[in-house]
Amino acid sequence: MNIPPNHTSDPSISALERYAPYLSAEDYQALLTVIHEPAPIALRVNLLKSPDPAQALAKWTNWYGWETSPVPFYPAGFQLMRYNTSPSQTIEHRLGYYYLQDAASMLPAALFSPSNTPSLTLDMAASPGGKTTQLVDLNQDHGLVIANDASTSRLPALKVVLQTWGALNTVITNYPGEKWGAWFPGTFDRVLLDAPCSMESLRVSPSHPHRSITPDERSRLAARQLALLESAVAATRIGGEIVYSTCTLAPEEDEAVLDAFLKAHPGVIQVEPSPSRQLNAPGLIYFNGKAFDPQVAGSLRLWPHLYGTNGFFAALITKIGAMPSSKVKQPTREFASTSLSRLSDSQTNQLCKQVQSLYEFDLEAVLETYQCTLYQRAAQVWLIPEQYLNRFSSLPYAFLGFPLGKLIANKLELSFEMVSRFGDAFNANIYVLPDEYYQDWLRGADLRGLPLEGIEMGTVVAVRDKLGRNLGAGKALPKRLRNLLPSRSLLSN
Repeated sequence: MNIPPNHTSDPSISALERYAPYLSAEDYQALLTVIHEPAPIALRVNLLKSPDPAQALAKWTNWYGWETSPVPFYPAGFQLMRYNTSPSQTIEHRLGYYYLQDAASMLPAALFSPSNTPSLTLDMAASPGGKTTQLVDLNQDHGLVIANDASTSRLPALKVVLQTWGALNTVITNYPGEKWGAWFPGTFDRVLLDAPCSMESLRVSPSHPHRSITPDERSRLAARQLALLESAVAATRIGGEIVYSTCTLAPEEDEAVLDAFLKAHPGVIQVEPSPSRQLNAPGLIYFNGKAFDPQVAGSLRLWPHLYGTNGFFAALITKIGAMPSSKVKQPTREFASTSLSRLSDSQTNQLCKQVQSLYEFDLEAVLETYQCTLYQRAAQVWLIPEQYLNRFSSLPYAFLGFPLGKLIANKLELSFEMVSRFGDAFNANIYVLPDEYYQDWLRGADLRGLPLEGIEMGTVVAVRDKLGRNLGAGKALPKRLRNLLPSRSLLSN
C-alpha cells in the first residue's frame, strides 16, 4: 500500500504523527502503511480440549486448507495467513476447541509466570472472555478464576464463552473493578487488568473506524486506569503478579499510568523487564518531554508493523511491598439463598456410577482432579468449584458452576457442555455419524431413519464423525436422533 503524499488528510494517520519522534523514519513509514491493512485472523487453541496444540493444528490445517504462522509470544496461538475454510465456520470453533482472537490480545495472560500450584486469579474486566479462557488454560483449570465485569449487559456473552470453553473452575461476578482492592486486600495470586481504554492504534476497519480522542477524554480514562491499577495491586498478595494492559498505544494510558503509580506508591511494585527484553518491544522512557520512571521501560509496546498485530500495551508487575489500605466489607448473601443444595455422598457416588456405566468415563476422577462438588437446583446438577465454596461463598455472583446435566426420574441426562468438554474421552455411547448426515447435523437438524440399535432410548450420546471429531451431543429417541447442539454452535449461524 502506498502512503498518499498528503496523508494528514486521513485522520487515522494524522493521529499517529505524535508517535513519529519515538520511531525511526523507516519504522514510522511501516506503521503508516500497516494501519489500514487488516490484521491476520488469529486463533488460540483450547488446551483443556487439545493439550497438544501443534498436533491439533496439524489436523485442522489438513482438513481445512490452512496456512499458519506461530504467534511469537504464545505457543498455542497461531495466525492464519491463508485458508480454504474460514476458521469461524468449523465445528471445532463452535465447540470451543479454539478461540478467534487478535494475536496481540494473547499477550497479557501469556506474561504471567508458570505455576505448578493452583492459583487464585482475578480477571478484573473479563468480558467478552477471551483472556479469561487463556487464564483458565494457564491454570490448567485448577484453582479458581473470578471473571469480573462491571457491565451487566456483557455477562451473558461471557458465560457462553466460558461454558463453551469447558471451564469448570470459574465464577462470574458483576462489580466495579475499583472495589476489589478494598474488599479483598492481599488475596489473589494473579490479577489481570485489561483496562478500558481509547483503543487508539487499532487497525482501521469498517467495524473500527477512526475516532478522535479529546484531551479531556484521555485524562478521564487515565484517571480511571490508575484507580483500577491501584485496586488490582491492593487485591494481590505480596509476591503475586499483576498484568496491566490496554489495546491502545497512547502513552498517557500506558507508560504514564505505570509512572503515576510508581511515584504515588514507592516500593510497592516492580515492573518486570524480562518479557520486554525477549520481544524487543520496550515501553517508552519519555513522552512529550516527560521522563518516566526507568522501570517503565520494562513494559511491552506492540507496534502493529512489528508483529502483524493491532497496537497493544502490557506490563508484568510483581507486588513487592504492602499497600496501605483499609479493608471494606464486601457485599454478602447467604449461599443457601441461591437454591443450590449439595448432593450427598451417596447421591454423588450414584451419579458417578451412572456416568461410568453409560460412557466408561470417570466422573469421580474429574471431581477429584478439578476439586469440584456436585450441587443441584431443581432438576439441574452443577459442578461447583470448591475454592469458591471455601473462600467466596458469601460473595454474590452472577453465574456459577458448570452444568453436568439434568436428573429425570433419578436418571442423568448429560449436558451438551459436558459432552463438549469431555466427550473425546468417552468410550461408550458414542454414535459415529454417517457422512451423508454431516451437514444436516451441523445445521441443527434432528436426524431420522438412523440405526440406533443398542442405544437405550432417552440416552444422551456423544456424536462423532469418521475422523473422530467431536460433533456435540444427541439424544436417542424413537425414530430420531435429537440434535442437542445449541444455536450458538450451528454453522448456519
